[in-house]
Amino acid sequence: MKMQLTAAVLAALAMTATPALAQMDNAQDTIKEQAKKKLGVGDKAPALTDVTWIQGDKVTEFESGQVYVLDFWATWCGPCVASIPHINEMHNEYKDKGVNIIGVAIWPNDRMTPTKDFVESKGDDMAYRIAADVEGKTADAYMKASGQNGIPTAMVIDQEGKIAWIGHPMDGLDEVVEMVHEGKFDALAYDAKKKALEAKAKPLMDQLNTAYRAQDWSKIADISEKLMALDAKKFSNLAMLRYQALNHIDAGAASAYGKELIRGQFAKDAQGLNSIAWGIVDPDAGNDIADMDLGLAMEAAERACELTKWEDASIIDTLARVVFNKGDIKKAIQLQTKAVDIAPAEDKEQLMPALEEYKAALSSM
Repeated sequence: MKMQLTAAVLAALAMTATPALAQMDNAQDTIKEQAKKKLGVGDKAPALTDVTWIQGDKVTEFESGQVYVLDFWATWCGPCVASIPHINEMHNEYKDKGVNIIGVAIWPNDRMTPTKDFVESKGDDMAYRIAADVEGKTADAYMKASGQNGIPTAMVIDQEGKIAWIGHPMDGLDEVVEMVHEGKFDALAYDAKKKALEAKAKPLMDQLNTAYRAQDWSKIADISEKLMALDAKKFSNLAMLRYQALNHIDAGAASAYGKELIRGQFAKDAQGLNSIAWGIVDPDAGNDIADMDLGLAMEAAERACELTKWEDASIIDTLARVVFNKGDIKKAIQLQTKAVDIAPAEDKEQLMPALEEYKAALSSM
């Protein structure tokens, strides 16, 4: 369920090394590359006919003058679930402004939480329209046709019913939707701007990868800061890397930066807060409890739980570990029990070892 921080950092490096690549194996092609696909930027979007509508009014055609954002996802997809708060926030911001958010569930499997059950459990935290693919036809019409092979993938449809953008919902979607909504989006200009940023970032990313392989934490902290200065949003995932680097060279500076993150950049980002907390208490990282900034971890984990209304098992699991490390074993057991109880069926097994560990610790007292 959770990667070690080191693994997460490596994933971050892989993603930001070429910012055109969206997270979790989902590529945003260049305009020319997309032109080679059956469906690409500038093409008319296929009608959403082969879907079952689970929530919200049906969209039988893309109405002229309206903007549509299709978020292709699945309940079994961790990054998809992690992006839901962001998508829902966008829905709440634009729902009365001619921008329609539609979550399109695709690629189901036998072990996943049923889409309808998942959506109902989210309530107002997933208030936008939801449609489920029928026999893979919508996935073929959009994902396969446009050469996309990973989720989450977002597609923005402009006021003329044409595909304006294809990418990862956490990598540029906000900026694109704002520009499309205002009638200011130019796909070619956007692509040129993106490539210019890549050109500036590439040498720094090469240096960062070299520094990471050498475990040169001072350089990692410095280069990460420079990349975030280039584009704070695009390189926001490097904040955790910089925090980890500072932790290696100056615990006080790391603590100060961590507080800056959880009260600023990650203040409303439950997953970012969870990453900070888990990075501190991850038992696989090999850190001594005495060296952990448990106060920072507690603040981050509790805030993440509040943001998710205590309904995210993975985040409650993090808080339980923080509480356990602080010595409140009974409270840790209560929290971990709740995490197991509310976790999707496919995740319960991964949460049980921690619960058994906490119970064993209590019985040995």
